[in-house]
Amino acid sequence: MLYSELFASALKKLDRNEMATAVEVLIESSFAINRSQFWMGRNQTIRDANGLRRFRRAFARLLAGEPLAYILGKKEFYGETFAVSPAVLIPRPETELLVEKALELLGQRPARILDIGSGSGCIAITLARLTRSHVVALEKSRPALRVLKRNIERFGVQSRVRPLAGDLYPGRAAAFRMIVANPPYLSRQDWLEAPREIRLHEPKTALVSGRAGTEILARIIAGAPRFLEPGSHLLLEIGQGQRRALCGFLKAAGLRELECVRDYAGIERVVVAQME
Repeated sequence: MLYSELFASALKKLDRNEMATAVEVLIESSFAINRSQFWMGRNQTIRDANGLRRFRRAFARLLAGEPLAYILGKKEFYGETFAVSPAVLIPRPETELLVEKALELLGQRPARILDIGSGSGCIAITLARLTRSHVVALEKSRPALRVLKRNIERFGVQSRVRPLAGDLYPGRAAAFRMIVANPPYLSRQDWLEAPREIRLHEPKTALVSGRAGTEILARIIAGAPRFLEPGSHLLLEIGQGQRRALCGFLKAAGLRELECVRDYAGIERVVVAQME
């Protein structure tokens, strides 16, 4: 069998044409070749039996609807590759908007930052690397915490990112110049309507907040004043249509909304607030 024949036969088994890229990536990963080598050698006979077995196992997972990131065990975020597993949410482009806004506010000044629900650590590690800040990365899931620690070691930021087991806030009060969070913000109904691959494979606890979808956001905002320095910032990724509710939570907590950043689809996605 030629590489081109393997590619074509795999595509015939998939419903969507956009999955062609995923098939190509799986071939490259399974046979340990890069994109140029695949396209230049696509008409060569496959002689790597182990690579073929790896591809068939990986492709079976893709056919079953498993996200490509979990099959590969990695996902790109803000130009870097992070280890992922089904214990953590797959990093998404929308979350890069939160990072961009945080970087804009921080400038080149190192700061103490709290990342709530750190997951893979993509936010915490990116901010630590690009601003030399010290970040407390809080994560309540033990399996997710293992992925977080693996990424901290992978990027060599052990001295600047501190992984900590906990729910929402550290047990001991401390002052931070910035709090960032991409918390669960789906309602129970949102979860039922989510794509099948998300419901079957991504961690529900990292996605679903409760009946309304704003429950955890409300708890984060209510607790923020104990951990924010005066004039410091709280950045939250939110769900569609949640901004109005958040404005009420912020006002009750003594925080002022500065900005709401829209994502690539025009949805209000990142709320930036400041401690009065």
